[in-house]
Amino acid sequence: MKLIVLGSSATYPIPGRACSGYLVREADTNILLDLGTGVLSNLFRWVDPFDLDAVIITHLHTDHFLDIYPLRYYLQFGEGALPLRILAPAGAEEFLTRIVSDEGRKKFLEVFEFGTIWGGSSLEIGDCRLEFFEVPHLIPTYGVAVEDGSRIVYSSDCSYSARLVDAARRVDMLICEAMLQEKDAHLQVGHLSAGLAGKIAREADVKRLLLTHIWPAYDCSVSKKEAEAFFGGEVILAEENKSYEI
Repeated sequence: MKLIVLGSSATYPIPGRACSGYLVREADTNILLDLGTGVLSNLFRWVDPFDLDAVIITHLHTDHFLDIYPLRYYLQFGEGALPLRILAPAGAEEFLTRIVSDEGRKKFLEVFEFGTIWGGSSLEIGDCRLEFFEVPHLIPTYGVAVEDGSRIVYSSDCSYSARLVDAARRVDMLICEAMLQEKDAHLQVGHLSAGLAGKIAREADVKRLLLTHIWPAYDCSVSKKEAEAFFGGEVILAEENKSYEI
């Protein structure tokens, strides 16, 4: 299995960094985890969007789904098999089509086929098995485990969660949000600090920790050091268009 980072920035994109997006590839299977601002541009470097088997939207904050709108136009006017499967929390179809016209909604639902994810749900997509688990955030949000023999877990956005620790137990890679740094420890904003990401990785005994969703104005090297102070294993900073063998 291969993981490709398409977007690693929290909340808003900056030069060289898109918002959340991760491409999982195994044999002929291509699964996109989140579709934040700037992700589509990076996706084109790796696959034609028509070759995607599914898009997972972990929660309905814009930095995790906004590029679904330009993706719709590419698919609508391109050539390839449709509809593309979108797996998202309950209510996503209505929420995402609220800003388009009636005709636009009709086209949207010709291009995309929506399915619902929830805590404890699982399914097979191509060569991969996906499992979803709820994590604590500001709105309903789901972490994702992807397995093909190897196993990765993506935290999505969340605060500290014993459920995340359990899901990530001894995984090959934990893709963990680390929006905050230790100086932000007093904030209660539904996000992890890099130190807490390291603590989760240590408690779960993961093989590798990939830090992502770091606040774009922060020095990522500081976040890496803070995670390393808690986790004795390998800590990696997510980089756009970097590929990782799992």
